[in-house]
Amino acid sequence: MPDAKTRIEPNVPPMTHVGAGDNEVFERLADSLNHAILVTRKFKPLYANQAFAELFGYSDAREILALDCVDVLIPDDSMQIMRGYHKARYRGDPAPNDYVIQGRRKDGPLIWLQNRPMRMEWAGGLAVCTTMTDVTRQVEAEQALKASEETYRRLFENSPEGIFRTSLDAKLLEANPALAQMIGFETPDELKASVNDFGREFYVDHKVRRELVKKMEAEGQIKDYQVQWRRRDGSVIWVSLSSALVRDATTGSVFFEGTAVDITDRHNAAQSLLFAKDQAEMASRAKSEFLAHMSHELRTPLNCVIGFSQILMEEMFGPLGGENYKGYAKDINVAGNHLLNLISDILDISKIEAGELELTDERVDVGSILVSCMKMMREHADNSGLIISIEFAHDLPDIFADELRIKQIILNLLSNAIKFTKVRGRVTAGAFIADDGGVVLRVSDTGVGIPIGEIERVLSPFEQVREHHMLSHEGTGLGLFLTKALAEMHGGRLLLESQQGEGTEVSIYLPPERTLMPERS
Repeated sequence: MPDAKTRIEPNVPPMTHVGAGDNEVFERLADSLNHAILVTRKFKPLYANQAFAELFGYSDAREILALDCVDVLIPDDSMQIMRGYHKARYRGDPAPNDYVIQGRRKDGPLIWLQNRPMRMEWAGGLAVCTTMTDVTRQVEAEQALKASEETYRRLFENSPEGIFRTSLDAKLLEANPALAQMIGFETPDELKASVNDFGREFYVDHKVRRELVKKMEAEGQIKDYQVQWRRRDGSVIWVSLSSALVRDATTGSVFFEGTAVDITDRHNAAQSLLFAKDQAEMASRAKSEFLAHMSHELRTPLNCVIGFSQILMEEMFGPLGGENYKGYAKDINVAGNHLLNLISDILDISKIEAGELELTDERVDVGSILVSCMKMMREHADNSGLIISIEFAHDLPDIFADELRIKQIILNLLSNAIKFTKVRGRVTAGAFIADDGGVVLRVSDTGVGIPIGEIERVLSPFEQVREHHMLSHEGTGLGLFLTKALAEMHGGRLLLESQQGEGTEVSIYLPPERTLMPERS
């Protein structure tokens, strides 16, 4: 039951005398009032007006008079209060002039009542006249407000985040335990007693708080604003602040209130990750620069090897003196060219990673490039016992691309397809127009295929399928990664579909922006 606002009588006021002849006058007066009035002697109803009857859910005041005791109308705990105050009033002792109790309506619900009793003489005997007012809404509103305040207080006290309220001039008005402990104090009271200017005493950079104040005055609030605070022991922490400019509706005072979260560990971890990222990028750049340098250094002697082996193969300066020597020269030439291609791929990857590879875009006849690439790979396919074919639409448009890189893409895909397709297998290269007007280059084979779990791996640099029967094939794992990177540089993408034991299909999609209208004749 809510605390009653009571007023204790320092002296019991004189009794109101209502003689027998005055009853009728009193009753007419009471019946004309909207206030509920009840006269009792030892809690036996002597008189009740119609307003009192209706307050308790009765249709006629005579029903109230028929009661032996008003305890039917009043719950036990409220009845005990009334008895205590009435006894004091009968004795002439001080008692509250008004207090709040509960009443029970005829249909069962409880209501809250403001009770204002006074002594009076009724028909030659001492009685108590009580005026009752229904204050249920007021009491329930006060209870809801109190519950809300208690809920807020619990949240405030138990929140793991620091909660604060400060004045515009940095006076700390409110702080919860989490904030106090964050800064190194045992309790909020100890913190508030020790602080004169929160901005100067705890902000590492005093100017930051002034900037925050200006920002909140302009925008009304800040969210996740990261600042440095200095704790009581001098150590520095990183804090995420969220705060708002608030005006008290009652007093009109303006202040800041918000939350603070210690993010020192998170900030330090982020800094460590950033440092590690910078170090990794520096190492990557150093690697790319080294590879580029070494590639150039290797090309010069390798070109000599390839050139002289070619001279020996063609016996340009006369017979070698033995057929075996000619075969050796061919082996040297093939291995040299293979090594040169590998060095070129490594150099291309290092340029791509460093962002230094540039495209030289021009009009490219896709059909002609497909035919050229197939001719280049036919001998290799024939030696492997494969059937190769080419398919493309006669109305295939030209594209705006780097011809050398498009040829490199097709040759990489054909080389992979031939390498992983068994004797009497088939490799097919083609090109067609996509539904959106782009162009798709496609190479498919009936080879060994790629396990589903390995598809992502083969698109990474220096990675190959780890199946035993595929590890036996030569390769560096650069081809598909380089092909994918070159496709993406053209604004396209690589799509790979494969089923182990049945073959692989790789498509290079080039967007409509790369498609050119036919040239007018």
